[in-house]
Amino acid sequence: MDSGPSRDQAERFARALEADAVDPEFAAELAIVAALENLDVGPDEQARERMLAKATPPPAGSRRSRFLVAAAAALVLVFALAGMSLLLSRDALPGDTLYGIKRTAEAASLGLTFGDASRALKHLEFANARVDEVETLAQRHTDPAEAPVGGHLTALTDFDADASEASRQLIALATRGDVQQLDSLRTWATQQNTRLGAVNPRLPEQVQARVAASRQLLDRITDRSATLLGRANCYQITTGNSDDVGALPATGACHRDTASTITSGVPTVPPSTVPPRVRATYTSPPPVAPEPTPPAATAPALPLVPQPPLPTPSTQRPPSPTPPQLPVPILELPPLLPGLPAIRVG
Repeated sequence: MDSGPSRDQAERFARALEADAVDPEFAAELAIVAALENLDVGPDEQARERMLAKATPPPAGSRRSRFLVAAAAALVLVFALAGMSLLLSRDALPGDTLYGIKRTAEAASLGLTFGDASRALKHLEFANARVDEVETLAQRHTDPAEAPVGGHLTALTDFDADASEASRQLIALATRGDVQQLDSLRTWATQQNTRLGAVNPRLPEQVQARVAASRQLLDRITDRSATLLGRANCYQITTGNSDDVGALPATGACHRDTASTITSGVPTVPPSTVPPRVRATYTSPPPVAPEPTPPAATAPALPLVPQPPLPTPSTQRPPSPTPPQLPVPILELPPLLPGLPAIRVG
């Protein structure tokens, strides 16, 4: 069985390919090789153009649109991550990784709040949140020796800042007219003082001294509110100076305006401050003696004689004349048909 060309035949076929003359032994094989060499198996001109068009880079407009799509996707991703971070940071405590994001969100919320009263209430809300954080840290770390001292100090420092700012703003509003703000401020300070006093025994010793300073601040706010509330109806409520808590109350005697009642807490100008040249004096005229009243005239007595009755209208009006009776004319018509009587009207 022939398994194929031998090695000797392969060598002779290779020499025949290299030779210029055609070997009769391999004439058919050499003709096939020549035909394959002349065959063009590459892509045509149109195929080359299509291949070059696909290899060229996309135009500038296409690259710009792709960049915008990528930028929009990145922006959406950033907002999604920010929203998720804000949601997770709502319960963050001092010392946690997301606590800084929580405080940044509070600062942004305060920046978007308008009005003195609204901003003051926002500070009270933040101060209340700091007390909540101190209570939560005390619950999480039952052993005061293992509690984070730095977290407690951070919360108390922020509490003092928010409480002082809220007190200054509310006292300024109250002295300008809204006296009820003083009562609300005093109630809030009393409540927070009670909360700090209840949580103080469960805190580390280093923090307890700091809690005492915060409670002293709340006592000052309570006393200041009560003092200013007591001088709400006075002519002078404050001295015009202020400290870290708010306006200082006046120390003089409380002079009230007797001419008008102060209802809004804004003092009015008392009568004693009006210049003398504006005041008008009034002297009552001397009393005049009343003139004697003449005696009432007495009507004369009427005689007891019956008077004739007054004539009635029927007697005063003359009788109306009777209208004359006129004769009624007689109208006679001829008969309509022969043999019938005539028709007479009248």
